[in-house]
Parts: sequence; structure tokens; C-alpha cells
Amino acid sequence: MWKWEAEGQPKATVVLFHNAYEHHGRHAWLIERFRTAGMHVIAGDLPGHGSRGTDVHDEAMQEYREYAGQLVKAGIEESVPLFFYGHGLGGLLAADQARQAGNACAGLILTSPWFALNHLPPKMKGALSGIGKIASGIKFNHRITEDMLTRTPDPGGADASRQSYHPVATAGWYRELNLYIREMAELPAADSPPVLLHLGGKDEIADRKAAREWLVREGRSEFQFKTWKNCRHDIFLEPEREEVFLYTESFINSVLRSLGYVA
Repeated sequence: MWKWEAEGQPKATVVLFHNAYEHHGRHAWLIERFRTAGMHVIAGDLPGHGSRGTDVHDEAMQEYREYAGQLVKAGIEESVPLFFYGHGLGGLLAADQARQAGNACAGLILTSPWFALNHLPPKMKGALSGIGKIASGIKFNHRITEDMLTRTPDPGGADASRQSYHPVATAGWYRELNLYIREMAELPAADSPPVLLHLGGKDEIADRKAAREWLVREGRSEFQFKTWKNCRHDIFLEPEREEVFLYTESFINSVLRSLGYVA
């Protein structure tokens, strides 16, 4: 894992959880933007991703959850309020860790979280059936293209974007993913920190309705969400990303003020 120091006196720490099939390098712009806005950033590559990447994802979801917990522990060591930011599958991990961290998490920020998927891998119906368990090692390509992720040409440079996205996994991995999605979608909302949810109006991958239903469930006392009507899945790689960041920074500053911090 890595830590980026805030410019000047830090007002918060952000723990960043990236999406499946990518690595934290796709979020280089956002990391720098948090840093220059006075926030430390803790991030790293999930098992099987980035520097520890594999040709076919077959990691257990529990490996992801344990690594996410390590990122949170590093964030807790800082002496400023702690925010979790998660994108896609990372949104589930962020929400999961926020639930476990309790008051240690000051706020939760999600973009395009995978509480349900609209874009499904081809020919996966059988792999999710009882018979499919026998063939859990069969690999598939989720067929998520760069055009589905963002309409920004070459966002962040080739190394940080196109070469970093590898949507190939096993049927067993995908079945575990669906079990984790179901688990997270059904968790109670009690004792949740303030939540900010960003959705892309042109997102073909994540299910916006499922995300909104998770957000507004009974028991959640403080939340806000914004649908960016022209954005695709990777909202912080879209042309509107500066506007999205300013909206996010306003949310963070509001939470800090409620905690008695001068933002």
C-alpha cells in the first residue's frame, strides 16, 4: 500500500478502494486532487490486481476484504478524520469497512457502486447454477470496454488507463462476487456514517436503481446523492471530474464542520 501526504496541514485522510479489473493507478488524478486539497490518501492494489496482477482473476472476496481492512488500519493511524472512497466493487468494500469501523469512519463516498450489475458477462447463467460449481475454474471475459468506462480519450495516459484494465475472471470468482453483492445489498443501514453517492447517468455497468435503494433504506440518517447525467461508469475519469471533485470536497468539508473541525 502507499500513502500520499497532503499539501500543508492535513484536514482529513481518504482511504481509496479501487474497482475490480483495475489498479489504483487509474485514480492518479483523484489522488493528487485530494492531496492538493489538504488530505492524506491511503491506497493500494487489491490481491490479483496491479503490481500483484494475474491474467485471470480467481481471488476470494475474503482476500479483498482482508486487504481493505489493512488499508483502513493504516488510515486510522493518522490523527485526522477518516473518509472512505470506493468505486465499483471498491464501493462495496468501502461500505463494508465503514460498517465495521463504526465511528472511526467520518464519511463514505461512493461512485458507481456494484450493488447490482446491468452489464453481465456473456454465458454466465450456467456458471451460477448448481451445475456451474463443478466448472468454477472456467474463465470468461466480462467484456467491459474503455468506451463503457469513460468518454475521455486516453484518460490519465495509457499506463494509467487502458493497459491497467483486465476484465477476465473465473466463473467461481463471479459467483463469489454475486454472493458478496447480495450480502452487502441486504445489510442494515443503522449507525451508518454520512454517505455521498455519485451515479453516472450513462453508466451501462452498475445498476443505479439498486444503488439508490441501498442509499435510502430505513435507518440511514444522513446522505446525499448526485446523478451526473452525461457520465459513464468511471465518473472521476470523465470530463466533468473537476466539478465532481468540488461537489465531493464540499461534502467532506460539511462533515468536518459537523465534527467541529475547521475546513
